[in-house]
Amino acid sequence: MRIVLLLSPLFLSFLLSCAADAAAAALSATLKLFLTSKDGTKIYAEATGNRNGPHVIFAHGLACTNAAFDPLFSDKAMTSKLYMVRYDTRGHGLSGKPLTPDFYSSDRYADDVKALIIAFKLNKPFFAGWSLAGAIGADIAANFPTPLPFSGLIWLAGLPYIGDILPKVATPKVLSFLPGLESTMDATTALKTRIDFVETLSSGTASVPYATKLAWVGSAVYLPPAAASLALGRTQDPAKLFTEAKAGWPLLIIHGTEDLQIDGNAVIGNMAPLFHNVETHLLKGAGHIPFYDDEASVAKFILDWTARISSEKPY
Repeated sequence: MRIVLLLSPLFLSFLLSCAADAAAAALSATLKLFLTSKDGTKIYAEATGNRNGPHVIFAHGLACTNAAFDPLFSDKAMTSKLYMVRYDTRGHGLSGKPLTPDFYSSDRYADDVKALIIAFKLNKPFFAGWSLAGAIGADIAANFPTPLPFSGLIWLAGLPYIGDILPKVATPKVLSFLPGLESTMDATTALKTRIDFVETLSSGTASVPYATKLAWVGSAVYLPPAAASLALGRTQDPAKLFTEAKAGWPLLIIHGTEDLQIDGNAVIGNMAPLFHNVETHLLKGAGHIPFYDDEASVAKFILDWTARISSEKPY
């Protein structure tokens, strides 16, 4: 009787259902860690998804945190096919907030990425930088051995690097926010600027839920003005980035046509010709946070591109 029961289709179906649920839970489980970078700075990071898929590191923009990527990290197609790591960059969120310039050099940013790779056992990851974090690609190129142990670079409304490109791609609106974000003498201006900054993230800002805006403003408050100044004022040498671009380091550019902070057409016009292997997408109607305004399209572009690059291995 017991054998018949165990082998019955209903019971077998139940077992298979339990196994599927367990597998899904394993895929969606989130690992949260506080890492220690080479200089002692604590870096907060989270990882979720399918370890057997391509590995992707996500880094957020200025005055934000890794929580901004919630739409992508809640996407079942993304977490079922990719192993996704996101972190708070130094000075932001739950990560350490050193307040001297030597902690914001290019090699320090690269060391943070190295700590992520070691802690989460990443295999030739892709690096996705949103907004200011797009510039971390230049830190990676300058401080890792060639060929780079990264499958490719993704710019999500990304700033290519910190330097002469800034006035070519940054809008007057976002440039007008910088003094307020860096202000240490006027609390009223500093707080108002953070609210105004958040209002320019989404192209549909009027329809963004109030609770979401509160979370975005809270993320901005986590950034000390002095740390904002150091993150914005640091120097980079993009020469190695250009070298890797010519050598075939793959680049994916995703930008919104209604971005109030960085001009996507200017980014593509200035940078795409430098990369031997580049794919670009302008999302109609999306703003500076394209993975919030049009999450489905951004997810599809990332999934399709990472799958293609992983299979071709051109670099």
